[in-house]
Order: sequence, then C-alpha cells, then structure tokens
Amino acid sequence: MTFGRLVWRDLLRNPLRLGLTVLAGAVGVMAFIFLRTVVDLFYIGAEQAQADRLLARSKVSITEELPLAYLSRIAAVPGVDDLTYYGFFGGRYGESQRDFFGSAYVDPASFMRVFDEMVVPPQEVAAFQADPCGALIGKDLAARYGWKPGSRVTLKGTIYPGDWTFTVRGIYDVSKGGMDTNTLLFGYRCLNEKLPDERKDRVGAFMLRIEDPSRSAAVATAIDGMFANSPYPTRTESERAFTLGFISMMSAIITAVKVVSSVILLIILLVIGNTLAMNVRERTRDLSTLRAMGFKSGRVVMLVLFESLAIGLASAGLGVLISPPLVNAFLGVVGSQLGGLPDNVIRQSTLVLGALAALGVSMLAGAIPAVRAVRIPVAEGLRKVA
Repeated sequence: MTFGRLVWRDLLRNPLRLGLTVLAGAVGVMAFIFLRTVVDLFYIGAEQAQADRLLARSKVSITEELPLAYLSRIAAVPGVDDLTYYGFFGGRYGESQRDFFGSAYVDPASFMRVFDEMVVPPQEVAAFQADPCGALIGKDLAARYGWKPGSRVTLKGTIYPGDWTFTVRGIYDVSKGGMDTNTLLFGYRCLNEKLPDERKDRVGAFMLRIEDPSRSAAVATAIDGMFANSPYPTRTESERAFTLGFISMMSAIITAVKVVSSVILLIILLVIGNTLAMNVRERTRDLSTLRAMGFKSGRVVMLVLFESLAIGLASAGLGVLISPPLVNAFLGVVGSQLGGLPDNVIRQSTLVLGALAALGVSMLAGAIPAVRAVRIPVAEGLRKVA
C-alpha cells in the first residue's frame, strides 16, 4: 500500500466526522474572509483617494464650519489649480434606517470640475446648474427608489431643521475611484438663502485640486498658515489622509473585528486538532504496528501531518469557494439598509490569506497529535485499546 493510499484510508475511517470537520473548517474560513472583508471596506476610500486633491477643513472639529469667504483666498495660493466647497446636509428621507443615504450641498459648477470622475449627461448637468434647488443623485440611489429626472424628493433636515424639497435634475455615475453613488447632491444656494443670518455663508470644507501632487505638503502649509491666527483656523491634508483620519475614529471597532477574526482561527485550530487527536487515539495500535514493522518515527509524524494537511486543504477549498457568493449577498442586503456598499469587495488577497491561514492552522493542529503518536512506546501502543 502506498503512502498516499494509507493517508486516504485513514481519513475515511470515519467519513461523517471527516465531513463535519471539513464543514466546520470551511465555515471558519468563510467567517474569517467575511471579517477581513469588513476591515477592507473601511479602507477602500483611502486606497482610491486621488493624489492631486487636498481637503481644507476646520482645525477645531470636522463638524465645525468655515466662512465661505475663504474661497477666494485659498484659490489665490500658488499651486492651487481648482477649488470647490461642500458640506454634509444630513437629511432623512424616512424614519427607518433602511431609508438612510448621504446628502450634501455643493457648488454645482466647481464641484463637477474638481470631482471629474463624475459622469453625467450634458443636458442633465445644465439642468442641475440652472435650478437652485435641483439635485444630482447617484445611479444606485436612483435605482433604489426608482427616481428619475423630474422626481421631487423631500428630506427632513437634522443639521438644518425643516423639510427641504429638491427636484432631481440628473443621475451621476463614476468613472474611477471610490465616490459613493448612493448620495444626493444639491446646490448650496438653495440652502444658504433659507438660513438665518448667523448661519449664512458657512460651508463644511473646501476641496482643492493642485497642479503638482509632490507639492501638496507645501500648499497645505501655506493655506493653514494663512488662517493660523484667524477665528477659524484650518487643517489642510490630502484626501487620503483625511479618510484615514476619519477611519481612525473607528479604530476600536476595526481592532475588535481583527481580534474576532483571529479567534476564529483559534476555533478552527481546536476543531481540527480535536478531530486529529481522536483519530490518533483510535489508531494507536495501527500506528504502533507500523513502527514495529520498521516505519521510522518521522514517517509516522508525516502520516498524521498529511492527514491534517488534507483536512486543511479541503476546508480552505470549500471555504474559498462558498465565501464570495455568500459574503457578497450578505453585504448586499446590509448595504441596502445602510446606503449601499461597493460590489464585489472581496479581494483576491483576502481569499488567499483565508486559505493560507486555514492550511497553517491545520498543520499546527496536527503537530501535537503527531508528536504524541511517536512518543508512546511500541509495546504499550500494541496493547492499547481505543
């Protein structure tokens, strides 16, 4: 009997236990891939940020507004190629969390220049820019509610109290990057004209496009220095740095997810290790017989480790196979309730990491039973009854 057939025969000693072990390992791999994908979701925006864009916001707080009068002064800073402004509106379409989506006020003309990844038909761009209370919505948001140009949308303000009604003038898509297509954008003029005097002419942040990305630090320093002693100091940083700073506020959640994914590996270790320990205990006489026939200890250890490797391969293969459809389906359901998530977010590297983790853990799980199998004296092992 060849070594491979011997491994195969020992694996099939208890098919039900083998199948349940492989299934448990596959579920663990899927859970590991799912949690790592959740972590990846946090960093998608930072990875897709454009190097030639800077964001100038309040140094005091991300929620603090800046005077609109800063626009012309920032535009005059050497190295600034284009400039726009925007702010989070925070309107609610309904009371359910399912009805939540992002909403923001923008300067229609300059916003579309700076965010040139937006794709909108020219006639819809013209209609959006001509209507003070016109709205531009992402394609996913339009599909979600069946909205089209001409539809009227009323949002209940949270940051800006009252009911605000906008007319959809266009639907945008994106050609690159990670810009959200579940957002409603409307002209700042519609909001500003209805605000009390103490809240007029204030915006959330300025977004700059710079001529030379290598000079981004110098441009940021010049802008912040210009307003350092003003009542509203600024903090200017790259789009990527801003996104990472926002993510850092949720570092506790991200760390918790990473810890849980590591715990799942420990669970896989225990499941596979327990199965192999039972297999070795039941086969003590068989393994001792092999040693009595001349099998070296290293050969016996390899026999147990190959069984562990086979279980790990089966678990990894099944887990990687079922993960993409199940995880994408789950995120699709959750995304529809949270304003949408990107499609096909599982990375190839995450699948490979999940498979390698399962293989590594399975080999580690088989190490202890393998060593125990050769530590039992041959004579004692031959008398052993499982």
